[in-house]
Amino acid sequence: MFKFAIKDCYEGKFLTKVIDRFKLNEVPKYRELEKYYRVRNKILSRTMDSNKPNNKLAHGFARYISNMATSYFIGKPIKYETEDEEYKELLSKELKNNYIHKINYDVSKEASKKGIGFYLLFLDEGGNIRIKKYDAEEIIPIYSPNLGEFLEGCIRIWEECDIDGVLIAEYAALYDKENITTYKRTSSAGTYQAVDIERHMFADIPVIVVQNNEEMAGDFETVIPLINAYDKAQSDTGNDMEYFSDAYLCIVGANELVEGGGIGEGEEENKKAADLRKDKLLYLDEKGQAYWLTKNVNDASSENYKDRIYKDIFFLSQVPALSDESFAGNLTGVAIKYKLIGLEELAIMKQNSFEAAQKKLVKLVTEYINLRYNKNFDPEIVQQKYERNFIANEAEMITNARNLENIVSRDTQLQMLPANIVPDSRKELEKIQKEMMESEHLPCVDEI
Repeated sequence: MFKFAIKDCYEGKFLTKVIDRFKLNEVPKYRELEKYYRVRNKILSRTMDSNKPNNKLAHGFARYISNMATSYFIGKPIKYETEDEEYKELLSKELKNNYIHKINYDVSKEASKKGIGFYLLFLDEGGNIRIKKYDAEEIIPIYSPNLGEFLEGCIRIWEECDIDGVLIAEYAALYDKENITTYKRTSSAGTYQAVDIERHMFADIPVIVVQNNEEMAGDFETVIPLINAYDKAQSDTGNDMEYFSDAYLCIVGANELVEGGGIGEGEEENKKAADLRKDKLLYLDEKGQAYWLTKNVNDASSENYKDRIYKDIFFLSQVPALSDESFAGNLTGVAIKYKLIGLEELAIMKQNSFEAAQKKLVKLVTEYINLRYNKNFDPEIVQQKYERNFIANEAEMITNARNLENIVSRDTQLQMLPANIVPDSRKELEKIQKEMMESEHLPCVDEI
């Protein structure tokens, strides 16, 4: 994490030092984590003697952990609720135009992989607000050295290359609360020079930081050594299987097949060796022996070792293995939640950071709406509602909601039901009221 006053970054030499240090210290880690997510594990680079089997079995634990944690946390879209219907309609329109549910998912997955992800807001040629997801290795957040440690600015970096991948120039865009200052250098050893400055037209820095947790660590980052150990163990097991396939047949006391020190050193010997391969039969005297020369392996010990690593990967990452037999059967909602307790704790940590990021996102979009439509909406009244993405026991949820009759309000009861049954409790109450009026042949409120 970089902490210094943003004014220092305006000077080209200081900016160059920050970017070079980021590329040296942070980018390699992000790229390594991305490799594991794409199942390009360390085992794939293993080398052995040319005459030995070299299986390279890479397992997608990192991909599974990240996808599972992200989908559980934000697989169901965030709901942005407000009682002001006009505000809600305009806000929903702008967010839907930017496919906000997909962007939220992608940013959360980026944070899950690398510990941090970013939103970037900008205005297109038509003056419309646009929201884009950026990877961890593309943006450098700059925080204040003061006690508040608030976001002072951000640096976005990118490269321009020709069709053969040869570098033409490197660029950096420095975002502060008012402007975007663009810098350029023509070689990786050069110094960035300012080439342009423009207003970004937002009331705050149009970059939103999403941290996966306080340590800014990815969900599978801490179990990478275990993933490497499992890959190696499985690959070595594959090597042992090949050793068995390449086992030698030892023949003792069959002198008619072994003359002159080897099999088939004459026409008759060649014929006998061919008959042996064809008929799969050996004719030996009472002193003759034939057996396979194989390597003795303790399969039980090897499998127990791999099982321990397998279980530790899921235990320490707090993500359950859904293929585990403990998830079989018709489990109650409470039982399912108990088995997902680790994943729920992981989701809570993600939500704590995500809520702050979404609050800034709603604030920036609302300020754009107020400016464009000449309104005065307050973003503080918007409530975020998160719903975990897991298979619920709907019958049990319906029963629990029904048992609260005359104890809580009808609205609270409806909110307890799954979103696929009641997506909006307020609209559902309006439908219920309308049906009651129609059944009693009374005019509805909007008809009076």
